[in-house]
Amino acid sequence: MESNMGWKSIAYTLGPCSLLSCLGPAFHKWFNISDDLRSQIYLPRKKLIVVDYLTQSIEVAEVINEGKSQTIQEAIIPEGPSAGSIRVRKEYEAYDADNATNKGAEEQDTGGDACDGEPPTKKLKISGAQRRKSAREERKKRLEEKKKERGINKGRRFQRMHDEQEVCWRVACGLECDIKDRCRGSHDLAAYLLDKPADIYFPRKLYDSPPFVDSEPSEGSDSPIFPQCPGASVNTRCPYYGEYGQCKAGFKCRFLGSHLKTTDGGLGIIFTTNNERMEWARQNAIENNVTDIKFHKSLKKREQPFEASRRFSQMLKTSEGKGMAFKSLHEVAKSVVKEDVNMEDGEDRDLLGDKTSTKGTEIIFIDRPEKKRLHWKGLTYLAPLTTVGNLPFRRLCTTLGVDITCGEMGLSHSFLQGSKEEWSLVKRHPSEKIFGVQIAANKPEQASSCADAINSGCDSIDFVDLNAGCPIDLIYQAGSGSALMNSPGKLGKCLMGINYAMGSVPVTLKMRTGVKDGSPTAHKLMPKLHDWGIGSIALHGRTRQQRYTRLADWDYIKYCVETLRAHEALMQDSPAAMDSDAATRENGSNINNGFDPMHFWGNGDCFSGIEYWKTVEATGVDGVMIGRGALIKPWIFTEIKEKREWDISSRERLDLIRKYAEFGLCHFGSDTSGVNTTRRYLCEALSFWHRYIPIGLLEVLPPKLNHRAPAFRGRDELETLLASTDCKTWVRISEMFLGPAPPEWNFLPKHKSNAYGSDEGTEAQG
Repeated sequence: MESNMGWKSIAYTLGPCSLLSCLGPAFHKWFNISDDLRSQIYLPRKKLIVVDYLTQSIEVAEVINEGKSQTIQEAIIPEGPSAGSIRVRKEYEAYDADNATNKGAEEQDTGGDACDGEPPTKKLKISGAQRRKSAREERKKRLEEKKKERGINKGRRFQRMHDEQEVCWRVACGLECDIKDRCRGSHDLAAYLLDKPADIYFPRKLYDSPPFVDSEPSEGSDSPIFPQCPGASVNTRCPYYGEYGQCKAGFKCRFLGSHLKTTDGGLGIIFTTNNERMEWARQNAIENNVTDIKFHKSLKKREQPFEASRRFSQMLKTSEGKGMAFKSLHEVAKSVVKEDVNMEDGEDRDLLGDKTSTKGTEIIFIDRPEKKRLHWKGLTYLAPLTTVGNLPFRRLCTTLGVDITCGEMGLSHSFLQGSKEEWSLVKRHPSEKIFGVQIAANKPEQASSCADAINSGCDSIDFVDLNAGCPIDLIYQAGSGSALMNSPGKLGKCLMGINYAMGSVPVTLKMRTGVKDGSPTAHKLMPKLHDWGIGSIALHGRTRQQRYTRLADWDYIKYCVETLRAHEALMQDSPAAMDSDAATRENGSNINNGFDPMHFWGNGDCFSGIEYWKTVEATGVDGVMIGRGALIKPWIFTEIKEKREWDISSRERLDLIRKYAEFGLCHFGSDTSGVNTTRRYLCEALSFWHRYIPIGLLEVLPPKLNHRAPAFRGRDELETLLASTDCKTWVRISEMFLGPAPPEWNFLPKHKSNAYGSDEGTEAQG
């Protein structure tokens, strides 16, 4: 007889295993449960199984499951809707070795109630509010765990590496030390050379199969060529010496044998120089904008005269609480702002004010400095990139076709404090055709003073860029970067201060679409850019809050371009613009009078040469500023120039790594410290380069920047090696060109997303 009431409840606890997995088909066979009743079994985790309705009585002593036993008890249900029916109680005792201790303690606490056949205490019910609270806490925990896998490794520390026996720099360069008593280095050059580590061999040939680079040829003799320096090898070559004709590291060079020769019949050794190469280097290789120690000290002591910034500070005091504008454009802009078809209702604000409207606002006029014209139409632009966008990387990109480069973002207050690290960011290689410096400032006085210092300390700068788009919390909370978009008045005065201090050097601006998601504000600033003296604008199609979580909004960038062009069209029709344009054509001047069309650069997610030109045509921008796309594939500039996709081979990619190592040694030096600094930045570059997916392996073109492929096997062993996500592999790649890493040297990627192969917090060590 089968019951038509169904199963009331079944509850059990069998440790980590499931009742169905323990009993399986035997449960249904022995208990003769029909198919329609099986589907109604409810299995919460309890120790007791209670069946209110059964089709028949069952007597089973043992269940076929190792380590489990059951007891059957029958009872008549005395009352309720099920009165008179049979209840079968089955108790399972789980002998789990892992839970034996906990089970014994539980039985001790309950006084042995679990063994006398009595059911355990019922599980307490929780309210809906408690369930929702528990769900929120669980969701918050998952988000925190997910957040740990993203973002920046803020605990990174890179120590400067030195030789075990440190020798005085002047002695190592063959000079006399002026401070012998106070010098920290050793002056025993002979002892230093005897204990000097063996030279690093810089490979000349590359292969696409192991060991991927050629090894140092044997010298054919057990005796060293230079007895005074047994570690020197004539088979290696020094990239610094090959570039400049002399090596500034002297005897400390890790490639010493390539520029060493004996004297006095083999009794002495000296390092050589190449006069012809030195003469060539003076014209083509010497880095520009190199500031000296005296200049840094004058900044620290505040002895540097800043005449232009001082005059601008006086203007700021005079205009406190008022607007500011350049004289030559104010009347034109004042008449245009009311007619601008792209201005929304309520947006006819003061040209430089935050809250006040143009009606009744007092404006202080200042003279507009004459600026050089920017001829950037059709050029390629490498975005300023923190950490990775250093001079060696920019130099590598110039060999691949980039036209405009910009140094890493520097903090204005660090510039004014004479920071050596900050002033190293303004160095320029002669191969950089158009070079600019980017600064971050949170006050107009600070911005103008920093620009004044750069103008007086550097003689080879083509433009200065103000960063109004950096999303980093430290920068944003200080009022710099994207925080300036919350204060258009302050942003305008910062730009005017830089314009005033830089003289004829043009000023550009890089910003984001806004600060908060869903509230873009960049289009409101478009009509004001000419009045702030901007020569070029770069707009990143993301908000500060968005970071890189979604794709760039190119539709909004197109809208901003149309807004700017409509405003410029109205300005060009003004009498002042016509007169200025006629005078410019007559004189043939290269001066930007403020009426020239502004260069507009879009930024975000461009990752192929074909996609670049489609974006330019669809949005109306003058060009696309390349950032992460160049970090992953620096040859994107070649693709843009040639309007094609380049299926670059693994050996060509390894050759780019070799070039980067050479450029790094030429910039940072060829001594132990310079070699390992180059190694660090090469690993930083490889943390992006490994994300490149060869075009020959793709199913769809063009490739997308946000696509992440699973682990794959390349077309040869080298291609597979270059795709490794393990930072230890990146260190091994650096050892091909820079020798073995010191045991105490370590590397941790800047971005957690760039180290899939390593556990969180782990470092690759030498």
